[in-house]
Amino acid sequence: MTALSKPDWRLFLCLVVLGLIGTWIPLFDLDEGAFLEATRELLDGGHWAATTLNGEPRYDKPILSYWLQASSLTLFGWLSPAIPIETIGRLPSVIAGALWATVLGRFSEEVTKKPGLGVFVALALATTLGTSIISRAATADALLNLWLALLFTDIARYILNPSDSLRLKVFLWLGLGILTKGPVAVIIPACAFSFWILLSNQWSLFWSAIQSWGGWVLIIALLTPWLIGVYDAQGYSFFENFILLHNVERFSGNLHGHGGHPLYYLLVMPLVLLPYSGLVVAVLIRIREYWACPINRFALIWVAIVVILVSSSGTQLPHYILYSTAPLFVLYARVLPTLVSRLWALPGLFVPVSILGFGLLHHLLPEPNHLRDQEQLTMLLQLMIEWRIPLAASSLGLLLLSLTALLIPKWQLSQRLITLGCVQLACITLIVLPLISEARQQPLKEAALIAKKAKADVVSQGIRMPSFSFYRGAITREQAPTEGQWVLISLTRFQELEALNSAFETKASGPGWRLIAPREPFKI
Repeated sequence: MTALSKPDWRLFLCLVVLGLIGTWIPLFDLDEGAFLEATRELLDGGHWAATTLNGEPRYDKPILSYWLQASSLTLFGWLSPAIPIETIGRLPSVIAGALWATVLGRFSEEVTKKPGLGVFVALALATTLGTSIISRAATADALLNLWLALLFTDIARYILNPSDSLRLKVFLWLGLGILTKGPVAVIIPACAFSFWILLSNQWSLFWSAIQSWGGWVLIIALLTPWLIGVYDAQGYSFFENFILLHNVERFSGNLHGHGGHPLYYLLVMPLVLLPYSGLVVAVLIRIREYWACPINRFALIWVAIVVILVSSSGTQLPHYILYSTAPLFVLYARVLPTLVSRLWALPGLFVPVSILGFGLLHHLLPEPNHLRDQEQLTMLLQLMIEWRIPLAASSLGLLLLSLTALLIPKWQLSQRLITLGCVQLACITLIVLPLISEARQQPLKEAALIAKKAKADVVSQGIRMPSFSFYRGAITREQAPTEGQWVLISLTRFQELEALNSAFETKASGPGWRLIAPREPFKI
């Protein structure tokens, strides 16, 4: 990645400002709460190379995203509450998302030689449904996708014009990707490049790439201090759990109940890529034409590798498809100038129509089976009733704006798509996520602040909501309470406790949980 030009800096700063919209809402559990609580524990006397969650070793991810979150909390934490602590915790992902979009925008303009396409690609990435959520989440995913974007663009440059500096950059991004999320940062680009070599019969490029001794030394220099540190803190346990459980088992089995079907991503991909899903179809129509170009061929192979790998995985999550965004958005830049019809922008109506439809037809929803889900849906519907006038006005206004962008004459397709993308972004960041967070996470945040103000010693029973520990500023271990301890307890266990006629006082409640202060010791 070369130094950013002035236009690149302006675009990057605009994307950062855009990315900050909606970052002030309470943290979502489990992932955001787990990342930021682990970071808080790292700052609160933890080991610099290994993380814990509620005092127990956390093996889920390598260390880089925690370091960046710790830096953000250290540098800007004193600004809270003037700046919400959630925004500060999410800032590394916002910056990574803005760089991710800027990198792909610059490269798209570089390979197409068409001014303006880079801005379209950057804004499209920033307003795509999946990326607009991930780049606001206090997790490792936006950072990983930044390294994947840099890997794709620099490998593509290397294919066109091999050089030692490009090889070193590729190894740098690989090392940083491993520090962020482990083997996936190597597997995808390595498979894509290897298949490109095989199908293009360019073996000299392959041997030249892997014989970059400087690159291997760079990766070793990046990883060795952390590997020594994490071994010092957790021994072989980290490697056994991270490699076997969170990588091998994640691929071969159904981890945390996130199973799916081999055709799962064929259904999920169009949703994750809204409102630009139509461009995927346009690219598929032109596969034979694009295959002749080395960069387009590399892009198509990368997308195919991602779809095959994630579809074969036993654990399937919607954001996995975002690993294909780097090549896909470059292909968008290729195909966009050939399209005129506004029909390619029709997917942009999906989100605003869905929001309005849910508001009108929510009474037709079946009642969830799980008690937690029942309470969450009840609280969500209550909020919608309380906010019905502003919600109806904003939803209808955004839908009308979408229809206007679709129907207005003489607009280019790029203008329609970006307008629809911005409307969708407003729907997600100003309506959907705040509503869900207010119903699900705000009560938990308030409960944590109540416990913090009371300086209560709290344990948990049957529930994992790590953002409670983050907001309380203290570890919440899962164990049987002793005399005087408060308990964050699941609704199921709470009902069992009520049936035992135990004496306790409810301090706070939310969907699927209660915060109670027993008047006498009890065990479930």
